[in-house]
Amino acid sequence: MCPAARSDQSVFPDDGRGERRRHRSALPISRRQSLYEWTALALLLAGPLVGAVLFGAVRLWSIGPLLLLAWLGIALFLARPLLRPELQLLQVPPGGALWLVVFLFSAALIPLAKVPYEARIEMLKVGGYVGAYWAWTELAARRSRWRIVIGLALFLVTLIGWYAIIQYAHGSNMVLNLERPEQYGMRASGTYFCPNHFANLIAIVLPFALALLALPSAGLPLRLLAGYTLLLLLPVLYLTQSRSGWLGAAAGLGLAALLMALRHSVKRFVTMLVVLPLLAVALGAALWTASPMVRERVRGAMIHDPDAAVQARLDVWRDTVPMIREKPWLGHGPGSYRWVYPRFRTHDMPLLINYAHNDYLHFLADYGIVGFLLFGGAVVATLAAFLRVLRRVERDKDAYFIAALCGSAAAAAVHAVFDFNLHIYSNNQMLVLLAGVTASGLFASGLRRPAVVRGAGAWAVWGGGLVIVLLLFLVTLRTGASYGLHHFGEARREKFEMEPAQRLLGQARAVDRANWRPWLSLGHLHRTRAFWALDPEDKAREAALAFECYEGAAARNPLDMMVRFGIARTYSAQGQPEQALEILRDINRMDRNNMFFMPQLGLQLRNMGRDEEALAVFREAANRWSNEMIAINIRLLERRLAARQAAPLSP
Repeated sequence: MCPAARSDQSVFPDDGRGERRRHRSALPISRRQSLYEWTALALLLAGPLVGAVLFGAVRLWSIGPLLLLAWLGIALFLARPLLRPELQLLQVPPGGALWLVVFLFSAALIPLAKVPYEARIEMLKVGGYVGAYWAWTELAARRSRWRIVIGLALFLVTLIGWYAIIQYAHGSNMVLNLERPEQYGMRASGTYFCPNHFANLIAIVLPFALALLALPSAGLPLRLLAGYTLLLLLPVLYLTQSRSGWLGAAAGLGLAALLMALRHSVKRFVTMLVVLPLLAVALGAALWTASPMVRERVRGAMIHDPDAAVQARLDVWRDTVPMIREKPWLGHGPGSYRWVYPRFRTHDMPLLINYAHNDYLHFLADYGIVGFLLFGGAVVATLAAFLRVLRRVERDKDAYFIAALCGSAAAAAVHAVFDFNLHIYSNNQMLVLLAGVTASGLFASGLRRPAVVRGAGAWAVWGGGLVIVLLLFLVTLRTGASYGLHHFGEARREKFEMEPAQRLLGQARAVDRANWRPWLSLGHLHRTRAFWALDPEDKAREAALAFECYEGAAARNPLDMMVRFGIARTYSAQGQPEQALEILRDINRMDRNNMFFMPQLGLQLRNMGRDEEALAVFREAANRWSNEMIAINIRLLERRLAARQAAPLSP
């Protein structure tokens, strides 16, 4: 049997003198210190809460500002012990040291990556997750702040759930101010473009709603919110039509319920072990009988007759395996998948494949076996540290939160088999928030003891950490500023506003020399100028600048085929068609199944008068894709060749 549930009074265990000391989270603090710590908490909350509203934070325009806020929150957390010596107690969260190693490993892979700039962005995100985990562990424990933090998380997800219901009821494909791709139909997605990613967010928070509902000490308001969350989000999860979300939620809720039962007794655990599968089967049978949508979605997941989405995943998974085999130990580098994948693509789907839609395969391709084992070891060690104390914690609150965290992790792990939810910034930060709050409870209850770090050691730990975080803040700021300048410069270039475009793109390149995108855009800009220039000297000068910029882009990202395509177009505009043709052939060898580049090769051959070769290329393209431009060129070339054959021979 487990000890009876305790109140939320925070204590340390016996200190060796027969006395119990209150944990600092229960000690009174000044208004100034409270405001300071709430400021840090608000900055950390931006990632999981604001990010969820910003389409899940999947692009750098949203991730960058949220990361900056996270770094500031982490910096405030690290500065506290330097300002107040009584706070110089180091609370190492479960698995915290291993997560620091994961971060250092991701940083060490940057110079080895195929595209170091993309690897740097991945490193910054990993660092933001790790730093936030440590900060939540320290800041969330004081005076039951966990109630406010968890309450805000549940409340936000319910708001997004209502937004999804309104979308569905009105038959709207609008997500805030943007239109959702037609391929998703009327699947509920809330503030996310992809319903699967919204389903993942729901599956992550549902175990905590279940735990709070079963926890009397959570208080009536929070328990009512938790029950409301369950009642609202389960139907919304159904409306997402996300098969991976359904599986993840079932795994998460099931594991959380099992562990909460184990908290009380082995007998209850065994009972739940029998009841839960029966309940799942009964619910599945009811949905199968009553819902044509469920039948259609389940049938589409059958391997013998998969729907388009499942078939696409199978094709991508198959192609990812040889990627892993080519660089098995350290991988191709963080963020490299989308650039390396085209060389291994065997299918003809006209899709841009940025992710493997299986985070395990994707992680192996990017980080290799070493990184995969390191990351997996950190996850296992963290959850094992929590599970070891599941039945020893005095408070039901801590035990139930451990059960819920394991459920949330299981939901994410199951979903990751079929999607790339572990690359969705706000969802990851939500999981980090829940883990940090759970860890904070173990310190507040006294089950885990902080280490005392004084004097020079305090400056080495917190001061050194603060310096590193501020450096990461500056790196993030530089990366984000360059991204923004490039975005606005590219928008001007597309409008043919060349002078302001050149100025903005030049600034983007100067701010972050590793960012290859301004180099590429400047190459396009100078190529356009070279094409329209009437003066031969101006034409030659602009062409030389275009080549210089393209070469700069290629040096920073040798795998972006648009860089090589730009070089080919510049050669063609300069009257050097053979050089252009050679590059286009090379592009099609590197990216064998690209619907854009293969017709471009046909156009180049047609413009060079090599009609038979051009027709063969266009016919091959027509066998793979239905495209009006391809069909027009085939008809044109066939007429031209027929006319040539019908023409009388010259005497």
